[in-house]
Amino acid sequence: MNSKYPVSYQPIRDIQFEGLHLIEASAGTGKTYTLSSLMVRIFLEKYLPNQVIATTFTRAAAAELKSRIRLRLVEIQQYLEPLRSVLETDIHMQAEQETDPLKQHVLKTFAPRIAYACERLKLVIDQLDELFVGTLDSFSQKLLREFAFESGKIERAQITEDAKSYTRQLIHDVLREWIQSQPQQVIDFLYMSQQLKSVDQYIKVVEESLNFSSAHLKQVDLPVFSTVEFESCLHQFAATSSQYLQELQDYYLLDGAYYKFINKNAFAKDRFHFIFQTGLVRLAQQIQEQGIDIYFDQKAFKDVDVLFLDSKGQARSSIFNKCDQSIQDCFYQHPLIQLLKDIWEMKLKIQNDLDQFNTYLQFHLCQQVKKRLPQVLQQKGETTFAQQIKTLSDALKGEQGQHFAVFVQSRYPLILVDEFQDTNQDQDDMLASIWRHPQRYQKGCMIMVGDRKQAIYGFRGGDMLTFLNAYQDIMAKQGREYKLIHNHRSVKELVEVVDVLFQRQMDFGEQVIYDPIQAGSRPHPALIDNEQANPAPLRWLQLQEGNEQATQVAWKIQSLLNQAHLQQLCLDGEIRKAICEDDIAVLSRSHRQLDEVQYALEYLGIRVNRPSKRSVFDSKIAQDIGALLTALLDPYDEAKLKRALLSRLFGFDLARLLALEQSPEGLSHYIQQFDDIREMWLNQGFLSAWQRCLNQFEIWQQLVATQSKDNERAVVNLRHLTDILSQHSEHVQGAQNLYHWYLKQLNSPSDREWELEHKLSSEAGVQLMTIHQSKGLEFKIVFLLGANKAAPDSKKEALNFSTTEIQLPETGQTRTQRVVAIADKNFLQQNELDQHQQRAQAEQNRLWYVALTRASHRVYAVFEPEKGDKNKLSGLAFWKNQGEAFQHPHCLDEALVLERPQALHRQQQTQQKIPLSAQPLPMQRFYARGKTSFSYLAQHLRHKASHADRLANIEQNFDQAEDELNVILTAFAPVSQPIAWIKQYFPKGTLAGNFLHEIFEQIDFQRPETWVEEIRRRFKNTYQGLWFDLLDQYQNHFPAQENSEQQLYQWIAVWLGEVLATPLNDGFQLKQLLTGQYLSECPFYLALSDRVLAMQRVQQLFEEYNIEMPELLEAKSARYLNGSIDLVYFDGQRYHIADYKSNYLGAEQADYQPSQIADSMSLSSYWLQAALYLVALHRYLSVKLQNYQIEQHLGGASYLYLRGMNGQAQQGYMYWKPDDEFILRLDAILGYFSEDKMGKPM
Repeated sequence: MNSKYPVSYQPIRDIQFEGLHLIEASAGTGKTYTLSSLMVRIFLEKYLPNQVIATTFTRAAAAELKSRIRLRLVEIQQYLEPLRSVLETDIHMQAEQETDPLKQHVLKTFAPRIAYACERLKLVIDQLDELFVGTLDSFSQKLLREFAFESGKIERAQITEDAKSYTRQLIHDVLREWIQSQPQQVIDFLYMSQQLKSVDQYIKVVEESLNFSSAHLKQVDLPVFSTVEFESCLHQFAATSSQYLQELQDYYLLDGAYYKFINKNAFAKDRFHFIFQTGLVRLAQQIQEQGIDIYFDQKAFKDVDVLFLDSKGQARSSIFNKCDQSIQDCFYQHPLIQLLKDIWEMKLKIQNDLDQFNTYLQFHLCQQVKKRLPQVLQQKGETTFAQQIKTLSDALKGEQGQHFAVFVQSRYPLILVDEFQDTNQDQDDMLASIWRHPQRYQKGCMIMVGDRKQAIYGFRGGDMLTFLNAYQDIMAKQGREYKLIHNHRSVKELVEVVDVLFQRQMDFGEQVIYDPIQAGSRPHPALIDNEQANPAPLRWLQLQEGNEQATQVAWKIQSLLNQAHLQQLCLDGEIRKAICEDDIAVLSRSHRQLDEVQYALEYLGIRVNRPSKRSVFDSKIAQDIGALLTALLDPYDEAKLKRALLSRLFGFDLARLLALEQSPEGLSHYIQQFDDIREMWLNQGFLSAWQRCLNQFEIWQQLVATQSKDNERAVVNLRHLTDILSQHSEHVQGAQNLYHWYLKQLNSPSDREWELEHKLSSEAGVQLMTIHQSKGLEFKIVFLLGANKAAPDSKKEALNFSTTEIQLPETGQTRTQRVVAIADKNFLQQNELDQHQQRAQAEQNRLWYVALTRASHRVYAVFEPEKGDKNKLSGLAFWKNQGEAFQHPHCLDEALVLERPQALHRQQQTQQKIPLSAQPLPMQRFYARGKTSFSYLAQHLRHKASHADRLANIEQNFDQAEDELNVILTAFAPVSQPIAWIKQYFPKGTLAGNFLHEIFEQIDFQRPETWVEEIRRRFKNTYQGLWFDLLDQYQNHFPAQENSEQQLYQWIAVWLGEVLATPLNDGFQLKQLLTGQYLSECPFYLALSDRVLAMQRVQQLFEEYNIEMPELLEAKSARYLNGSIDLVYFDGQRYHIADYKSNYLGAEQADYQPSQIADSMSLSSYWLQAALYLVALHRYLSVKLQNYQIEQHLGGASYLYLRGMNGQAQQGYMYWKPDDEFILRLDAILGYFSEDKMGKPM
């Protein structure tokens, strides 16, 4: 393999957790599997979770990694448990047969100590919540907060959302200061020559430079600007040109003695004659009229330029044909020609000086913003993630910084850094200061994981040079290198052909050398294409015309879907699965190409799924809402009113608007309506006014009045912006403040998660995304657009990247440093330009490596027609066109589709036109809340007098749990035995209820031996306050008892056992449930009607069935009911739900009889909760269960009052099975409103 250092290919087995380690994981080689396995070894052999840090590139990747670590820990723990009593020799024999490298290693290492390994894993699983897995940004934030005193950075700063606005403001301020400090003539010349640009045009270069804040920014000197000599020459020319022209008449007059020697090819059509006869005379007149300002009149110097420049813009070598040298010398040495040459050269120098001013100004802005931004953020009490990393790096410098680093390393001796190739210099400096310090790197462990071939984020600060320097540092400190070389993502045939392709040119550039890859052991279903398995997984689609790419790709996808419809393209297995739209992805470097393909696919009726990274404030609807808000706040300004009416929200065109203005009423009707809404906004708040506006002008209907492919996007964005405005209106005082906040968002849309456009309802379809977005993803079939298209010209970029060698003062070692410079070819050396070009080309090569490794079964590489040599070695052609023609058994040239294929799967469908219309919103107050819960609905309950009277007599000396009314029912209860001590004195309130819910969610009903450990872990990790309250109660009642902690754990475990052993409906016990027969904490979203939830109709339904309920008020905000059902289980016949209640009804068992529980359920509205949960289960089963019949499959609801459950029948629970008709009618009320939609009664 390509490394001059020893390399291991079995990191799971070989790695030792001390010193430095680098794992290079090529695409698809099971990196996450390796990391989770290594974490198991780390926890078993060396450290506990609270001593380990794991970082990765995104929050989603961090969540995935932690989940995989937990699953791997549980898997190994369950694997080892049965081996506790197995002989050591038998364990060694089993290890030899084991194919899982982690299990094999653990068996060999812990053969004599299996019991210890089991207990250790239990402890680790208990403490896994203490493992930090996050991004480097969140880790730096954690360090600065956790070690504020040690770092010397005690002040607390919030991450700002306005970093870009601060940058923009700083550019404005620095630019203004610089302009004020310069002579007025300099500013005038810069402005008139368009070298002085607006603030917005400097933002890109400044923000890019901030991404490389640790790089050296090449100095640009302020040019010395003077026009004195130029102005003097101009005046001299104006004063003397008349005399001088007479002296040169023999050269330029048509009958002049020397005119015949003038080069007629260079000066066709007597151009030389006209330059001197009229052009220079006119120039002298213009100089007298304009003075120095003539510099800005480019046409004025046109004749002078022709005199000294040829048609290619090069300096003219000669004006004359062959003639005596003295004749030429006399012309060239004449004072007029010398004066014109001086004017021409000075004009060029002024232009160069102005260009240099532009370069200097960009440098000055980058330098000053970098310097001032931290100060501005500090004054605001804010920071950015990048600045936070910089602050942490600064805190780690110097003697005090090293004390801080030692403190951090002792607290976290091991760190695992995933996606290491994407770290920037500041991040690596921070990591190196702590874990790679020359004197301490062996005292801890640093594991860096990445793939230099997938370093594709140079545009946002990622730099291969950082990785290369880190690599040299690691190897210089006896670091170990590991490589993963088995691709598990793709089928064997695709792995082989791609490997051969990349081996044609293994040098990707920037010291990235390709390592040959082999197919992994992961089984893949074969892609059956016309009864052939995986034929030609790599296919070249060579276009004949440059503009046919989108059409050809769309037609080819339609052809594949037609094949799949005929069962000729499917994945093999017990049941063959036809390829569908979701299995296909189209990847491109640019959004423009994706736009074209999206249009072509949608034209064919093929569904498309394209991830949106666009801010909702960047949409046309957002601008229209801004116009509407502007008009609402100033309705008497007709210009603002007209702009609102011309928006899509109202749908006026110019003809309709003109007709309205010419009518007798004119705009007065709209002015009055807008003014009324404004008054409503000021007096009643934004929500009321906005709801009235949407209804009054039928805006929802207007959005879909004309059929358009973006109707759904417009509606979704309007709903999204409505939610944002309504939520922000709660935090902003006054209409003007809300309005200005909204305009601010419009002017600076960002990529904050809450403002990104929401997904549309049809998320399925052909996946369209950029190659950058596809990193880490996998698709069955992939189309690569423009696979030989030349990369964007790197010379047009704002910054130039090169390198220089520097000597580190701490160690004396030489290191390569990144140099960032303003991209000006007149300012840069040729080697700097070459380095920049090489860096850009290398990153493009890595980008195409990522693109070609996304598919599991097939790739279509779309090649555009060749245009000379420009794209012969661009994109994948960099490898395909190396040497001889590329041939391989597993690739072929795909034929073009010559005509549009018909959609076979739609030919068999009956064409039914479904009218699209928008119903008017109800006239009640508009609520932005889109979801609700039972707890929220409970706010709409008004209890009847009898229950209120009973509540008035209750002493409530403890907190109530959410949605639970903890009430002691003192009705006439027979004398009975008391409930167990643990049930009576277990704390009450929200925390206690949450604890019990989590325990039942986590425990295995079949393994009571694990319950005590789970109880202990919950108390220790999450509910320490609850534990101390319970412990105080125990010690007060049993002061002489010892071993109180274990006794309490045991009592709670016994309590759990009694709950699970209590006979429920038909004597069924929860302890009978096996894994797979129940779901704990089953979440649901219950879609409600498009109209408001009619609570009164729900009330009437309950009364009709004689179910005692409080009076229900309108819940006008409900659109979705979300919640979580404690337990859904199958008893062998039906599906039921169970809900755990920690309500305290009294100290006696008699307080938990069915009649008392029924009263409690009525009082707390649990009948409604149970009914809603059963409707949710009914809808779930109707979708998931084949041949679902409500009368056969739907069971009832068991409400488990845990404090009263003692393992005996009829104790502590209530089972309710309403009529099927009741569930169906409630389902209709909640979700359909059939009488509203069809005009018929239910």
